[in-house]
Amino acid sequence: MTPTRSAGAGQKPQPGVRTGPPAGELGTRGLVIFYVTSLIGAGLLGVPTVTAAIAGPASLLAWAVLALASYPMARLFAEMSARHVDCSGLSALIRSGLGRHAGDTANILLVLVYMVGNPVMGIISARYFCHLTGIGDGWTMYVAAGFMTLSVAFNGMRLALGARIRQAALILLLLCLAGAVVLAVPSMSGARLTPFAPHGWSAVGTSAVIAFFSFLGWENVSAVAEEVRDPAQAFRRAIRYAVPVVGFVYVVVAGACLLVPHPPGTMVLTALLGARGGGSGAVGDFVALMIVVVATNAWVLGASRLTLAAARQGLLPAALDRVGRTGVPGRVLVTLGVGYATVLIVLGRSGVEEDRVVAVTSAVFLILYIATAIAALREGPTPAMRVSALATGTLAVLFLLFTGTALAPALLLVVCAVLVTARRRSPGRLISNEEVT
Repeated sequence: MTPTRSAGAGQKPQPGVRTGPPAGELGTRGLVIFYVTSLIGAGLLGVPTVTAAIAGPASLLAWAVLALASYPMARLFAEMSARHVDCSGLSALIRSGLGRHAGDTANILLVLVYMVGNPVMGIISARYFCHLTGIGDGWTMYVAAGFMTLSVAFNGMRLALGARIRQAALILLLLCLAGAVVLAVPSMSGARLTPFAPHGWSAVGTSAVIAFFSFLGWENVSAVAEEVRDPAQAFRRAIRYAVPVVGFVYVVVAGACLLVPHPPGTMVLTALLGARGGGSGAVGDFVALMIVVVATNAWVLGASRLTLAAARQGLLPAALDRVGRTGVPGRVLVTLGVGYATVLIVLGRSGVEEDRVVAVTSAVFLILYIATAIAALREGPTPAMRVSALATGTLAVLFLLFTGTALAPALLLVVCAVLVTARRRSPGRLISNEEVT
């Protein structure tokens, strides 16, 4: 299969085939950066201290198991991207394994959850910014809209340039995290690891469910498959580096939080930087802010490609199916900016807490993981892909059982996606990458 690409200068695109971004913008290094920035974000700032409060020192087992268990998920989506070089992400595999209607529904569902879920990261960024500058919580939604606009604008640059900036930012952030852990070492005590399981072993399972949401994001990178040099090899190579990096960072940070004194519910950087009797102050707020901003940029990038794919399939207006010479889907980015602002207005006026939005979007991703695993098993997988699909599907089912009240609105979003797909455009305007040879 050959993905659609941009027509060259002076050439007209073939009828029915969209023009696309130039090939080869990202290599293995760029993919590793994209993977790590998609996974290390807001979850790192608060989840480790939450799991510690739930299960005590035994929560570290949950992080270690999830760090290992995330490899099958990453491997499944990497194999999927190598097989289906398509910016529709995991919906490409669902389409291939479960049929066009299921794939289109998955594509629309992804667009919906990215549109609703991404602004939450803008809100988190805004809270840190307001605390850092002291401007007051009344400005939170306005500042959040500003940060989402900033991420949209950032993704207006060439993908390769953006990858270099992300690389520099990620290195800086990892150095800052390492510095916070080192500064906390004098306050660490092994005595805090006893009793090891103060709330029983069942609490470890509960903490694992919460920690699992920090490992959602391996599928986000699939949306840039069309812009990767040698995707058949690059994705497989990238996860060999990305999975250990992500797992190591989470386990080290979670372990460090267990070894230092802090009140329940304390944010991670506050716990580490304030362990010696001070406080995280401006440094902690700034580092946390930058972690969330970098992660937001990665998720907005994924959203732009998924929205472009939906337009390509005729599920969204044809006017969105355009990219510039640099490969940037400008119209899609503008649409996302407007959509994010609208979502923030609704959240601000309705009073819906962002934690609720995160829970619902996580439940939707788990449903999509299950569909992806089933599709992979129906597609004639390799032995490695079969094992990854079975592991991913099993984990998704187990964790979906613990989503509680978030499951109902997640299923409602699935129904909305089905209805939108049913009203899709008449076939024939475009053909998908799966049909291009």
